[in-house]
Amino acid sequence: MHKKEYSSSLFRGQKALDCDSISSDDVINRYIQTYGPLDWLNSKKAGSLAEAVLYASRYNAPDRYRLISKVLLQALEYGPDYVLGRVSKDARNMFNRSRRVCMEAHRANGFIRLTPVENPKGSFMVGKAEFRHDICDLVLRYFSRRHQGWKIYLISGNTNTEQAALTGQTACYLEKNVVKTVPVSDLPFELPGDDFERLWETYYESQYIEGRKNLALARKHLPQKYWSWVPEGNKLK
Repeated sequence: MHKKEYSSSLFRGQKALDCDSISSDDVINRYIQTYGPLDWLNSKKAGSLAEAVLYASRYNAPDRYRLISKVLLQALEYGPDYVLGRVSKDARNMFNRSRRVCMEAHRANGFIRLTPVENPKGSFMVGKAEFRHDICDLVLRYFSRRHQGWKIYLISGNTNTEQAALTGQTACYLEKNVVKTVPVSDLPFELPGDDFERLWETYYESQYIEGRKNLALARKHLPQKYWSWVPEGNKLK
């Protein structure tokens, strides 16, 4: 956002805002106080737009916030139907980005394999994934709700302790609902061995028929860029 745009924006005069500490109601009230009432801000249309903005804000592109600002300004000027109907090129672009991020988050929730680790320090689950977009917080919150009482850690790429330490890999986790990172070498537990993956590979091998290998069908259910997330991905390559 250019300085001229920022000087007339809703949050002018503030260096930064913590999105985890400000609610949508706070934003709506601030808007009403600054610009006056806007009836559709409390409608289902506003909820649909807010959901699209949530996912589009995670899209890995340098212009993501500028694009969202342009679309929101269009919604304020022309009404929510203008952007929800994808009338403008900017709106179509933002909703397309939102769809891509939502799809990646959905696949992450379904395909990431978590391995339990128990020790005196607590109960942990660790998994690996390589995200294209900034969805780590969304995935961590999903698994935290699903596995209550367990602390979830996600590592990018190889979970081998020595390799992870050498490459300076980090693990992300939730601390009081805020995403934090820690070097793999400083995890509060020893990473599990490969027994779990070998067990799954043994099961997969027992069901696998080389003559019926169908890569097109495999890519349909699990795109190739996610094959590194699952042990059977090595078999598909």
